[in-house]
Amino acid sequence: MIDSLKADLLESRKNLERNLIRMFVASQSHTTSENRKKMLKMMKKDKLEDIKSNCTSYVNGISTTAKGKWVTQAKESFKEITNKLDNC
Repeated sequence: MIDSLKADLLESRKNLERNLIRMFVASQSHTTSENRKKMLKMMKKDKLEDIKSNCTSYVNGISTTAKGKWVTQAKESFKEITNKLDNC
């Protein structure tokens, strides 16, 4: 009987230690990981918007300064790239 109580007490202690580790260590690590993921997503979104706006301004600038058939093709290429960035 004492051996079974001793085993139950040891099992309860292990469970308590596991729960304490989960509450204090794992939750902080999880929060840190989630914050990093959110920050990376925001950075990706900002960079894509910057690239997209640069492409748009480049297309507008090239169409006012250059003339010819290649300008139309270049504009179409930049528009395709901008559309692909929208899908990212």
